[in-house]
Amino acid sequence: MTVALIYKKSAWELFSDSNDTNVSSFIVEEESQRDLLQESDLIQKNTITSVENTLLANEIAYKKIYRSSLNQYNLTTFDLIITVGGDGTFLEASHHIKDDTPILGVNSDPTRSVGFFCACDADNFKDFFETISTQPKVSLNRLSLFINESPTGPPVLNDILFANPNPAATTRYQIKNDSYRNSGLLISTAAGSTAWSFQEGVNPLPLESEQFKLLHRGTRNSKSTTTSSVLIHSLTRKGTIFIDGDHCSLPLSIGQQLEIRSGIPIIVMGDINKKRAEFLNRYD
Repeated sequence: MTVALIYKKSAWELFSDSNDTNVSSFIVEEESQRDLLQESDLIQKNTITSVENTLLANEIAYKKIYRSSLNQYNLTTFDLIITVGGDGTFLEASHHIKDDTPILGVNSDPTRSVGFFCACDADNFKDFFETISTQPKVSLNRLSLFINESPTGPPVLNDILFANPNPAATTRYQIKNDSYRNSGLLISTAAGSTAWSFQEGVNPLPLESEQFKLLHRGTRNSKSTTTSSVLIHSLTRKGTIFIDGDHCSLPLSIGQQLEIRSGIPIIVMGDINKKRAEFLNRYD
C-alpha cells in the first residue's frame, strides 16, 4: 500500500509567516489568543506525528504533501489518501481525487474542528488504520460543472455558491424562464446538505443521494428545491462560482451558462452516516 498523507499548516504557522503588520501585532499583543494558537499548533503537529508513526510501524510507504501543493501530484498513483486537518483539508484533497481511490480524514484538533468527513483522530487512528479493511465506507456523490458546455473545475463534494464577489452587491441570473435578483444561488450536495444550507434552514438530503439542493439566498420566504441537474444563465458581469468554500473559485460572467449535474463519486472511509445522525439529533 502507498499512502498520500495530506496535511495543513496550523493558524499559528500561517500567522507567524504573515507579512501583515496587523497579524504580527495581534499574535504579539493578544497573549490569550496567542496561547490558544500555539496550543492548537502543538496538537496538530502531534496528530501528524502520531499518524506517521502508525504508518511507519506498519511499514507503509507514504508521501507527505502540504495541501497547497496538491496540484503538483497525481493522486491516482496512491492506494489511499489520508488527510490530517479538518473538513477544509479533506475537501481540498477531494478535488484532486478523480478515481475510486478511498480517502480517510483524520481530525487534527477535534476540540476546535467539526471534522464531519473525518473518521478518526490522533487517539483512535492507530486502531482504525490497523483494521481498515473491516471499517465502513460510503460512496458520496459529487457534482460536475460545465461552463458553456465545457467541463471545468474540480468535482464538488460539499457545496457551490454562485454570487457577486461583493457580498453587498446583487447577483442576477436566470434558470429556465425565471429571472432572479438576490444574494446568490447556493447549491448543496447530499453530503453538504448538513453544512451551510442546513444553517440556512434547508432540510438535508439522504447522505448517498445523487440529487442536490438549490437555495436562492437573500429572498424572503425562499424555499429550497431538489434536482439532479440545473442550467444557470449568468446575468452578473462579475459573477463568481465558489467551490467547497473560499479556496477554489471560477469566474462566471454575464452571458455565460453554468450547468451542474451529478458527477464522479468519492469513496470515504468511516461511518459518516452515524456521525451525521448524531449531528442531526442535536437539532431534534
